[in-house]
Formats: sequence, structure tokens, C-alpha cells
Amino acid sequence: MTTEGTADQATVATVATLLAAAGLQVPGNEVERLAQLYPGLRRSMDRMYEVPTGDEVPAALFRAGEGTR
Repeated sequence: MTTEGTADQATVATVATLLAAAGLQVPGNEVERLAQLYPGLRRSMDRMYEVPTGDEVPAALFRAGEGTR
């Protein structure tokens, strides 16, 4: 759980791991700030990969019993 101005420890650990994997050495206070920004950035990136499905009926819809007479 986070409050304004703080990030939870799991998020801080995730950010620290990502930075280490990239070979970046960042001071602790900057890791904390990046951890505060990370959830919003992650949501934005996840939205970029969502597949828009819309409300249309798929073209390859099979309805048993229709059109068999």
C-alpha cells in the first residue's frame, strides 16, 4: 500500500532490479522517486499492448442450428 510521496517496498525492489539489469547505478533517493512513478508508467505501457476488441461480433462466429435447413 502506498501513500502520497512513498512507494511500497515491492515496487522499490522491482525498480532497483530493473535498474540493476540495465547496468545503472542510481542513488537511493532517486530509486524511491522512480518507484513512485513506476506504477503509472507500467499502466501506460500495459495499455499500449492491449488489443482493441470493440463490441463487434467476430466474423468467425458459429451458431449451431442456424442456416442448416
